[in-house]
Amino acid sequence: MKEKQKAQLGTIRLTDRLLEERLKNLPHLDSSSIALNELISLVKEGVTEFPKELIQQVAIQDLLNALKKSHGIYLNIKLPEIEQSIYNLYSKQTNSDNVLLMLCGFFISYQKKLVAHIQYEEVFLFPYIQSLLEFQKSGTAIDRERFGNFTLKQFFDNHSNLEEDLNDVRSKITENIDGLKTPLAFRIFMIQLEHFEKDLAIHAVLEDDVLLPRLVEMEIHLLG
Repeated sequence: MKEKQKAQLGTIRLTDRLLEERLKNLPHLDSSSIALNELISLVKEGVTEFPKELIQQVAIQDLLNALKKSHGIYLNIKLPEIEQSIYNLYSKQTNSDNVLLMLCGFFISYQKKLVAHIQYEEVFLFPYIQSLLEFQKSGTAIDRERFGNFTLKQFFDNHSNLEEDLNDVRSKITENIDGLKTPLAFRIFMIQLEHFEKDLAIHAVLEDDVLLPRLVEMEIHLLG
């Protein structure tokens, strides 16, 4: 019994040392990065209202970079992984899978809208935001030949909730698979949708509830 306790104690001490070493090797985080990480943690826990002080601690540029990074992950990792699951289902198709393939089509239609939304933000919205930040910093005029009369308030008022659309897609698929025998590729596909929906929810909070309200306020202050 004593030998077992000694072994457990040794394991605990080793774990503590490894954790301590890991903490020492973590990169230094500035206050904005720490606040952003805390904000994301709160979102994951289901919090929907955040302390104003916490939101103000997060630099707008850090928020913008986090959203851009998310876009890259969606386009280069998440969506290709989901596409691979759908391809695996198609490649092993049997007559009983026809309904499942039709249900996958709901996501394929949604994906086209999501990709178009991301591309719009990357090509137009984010460059406009950068121009607004540059105007605040140095007074450099916004290129109205490129952006026209576009305003963030206009975008914010007409912004669609793509994470809610994905929830509708997943719910519609779930309702229609009741009683069906689902192969592994389809079950993986459904798990991926669930995880992707959670990722999009975090992205939406950062964009719609944190970034855009601050920027709309800034835009009104700067441009009237």
